[in-house]
Amino acid sequence: MEIKPTAQGVFYPEEPNELINIFNGYYSEKAPASNLVIVPHAGYEFSGRIAYETISRLTPLKENIIIIAPALYNKNYGSATCNEESFSTPLGSVKIKPAENIDVNNELFKSESAITVQIPIIKNLFPECTVTPVLYGCEDYKNITGLIRQNFEKSSFIIATNLSRFIPERESLKLDEQTARMIERKQIQDLDIEMADGAVGVCAAIEFAKENNMNFVQTALTNSSQITGDSSSVVGYGGWYLI
Repeated sequence: MEIKPTAQGVFYPEEPNELINIFNGYYSEKAPASNLVIVPHAGYEFSGRIAYETISRLTPLKENIIIIAPALYNKNYGSATCNEESFSTPLGSVKIKPAENIDVNNELFKSESAITVQIPIIKNLFPECTVTPVLYGCEDYKNITGLIRQNFEKSSFIIATNLSRFIPERESLKLDEQTARMIERKQIQDLDIEMADGAVGVCAAIEFAKENNMNFVQTALTNSSQITGDSSSVVGYGGWYLI
């Protein structure tokens, strides 16, 4: 069975030519190849450019991309993967490769957007890649670090997270700058869901970076007020790649 993401037509256009025009408008320079990136998961109007340009840093040599994201709309304990055949996108299907030793919950992936909003970008940048989707709820970040550790040589990783959410811009800027410093200094303590809704995945990536003496490089840091002009309630977005 193929999953048609709820994000399609909401977070990004359903019309292929419109989607391609959006991607063509994003600037993607050559950069050091990375096996892991942290990207936002909002609609393309808000964070599509950040996600696209950061995901473009991934090495093109890997045949599979593991996407790790929080389940935002449904309760879930631990982590879940999907074993349906593929995700649909306006640009064609992307085959699914289920994660090993993780419970299957296909229903989660029909309504959760933090993973599926990344799929058209992957299809455009890495058209032959398979994806391994992993959604988590109440989860120990060390379990996600283990997943990264076990698969880092054979897969690339996308860690999906937005930053501060629905607070005044002045507070958002301070909080997002603090979060960015913590990521770049590889500080896990006190990094929580008030700072990033994907804090578990981010902490897992930081732990892996510490283990392997690797570092995060920032690609962007912004918020929704830059698009909407509304500074009273904003969402923060940032991008990083691991080297």
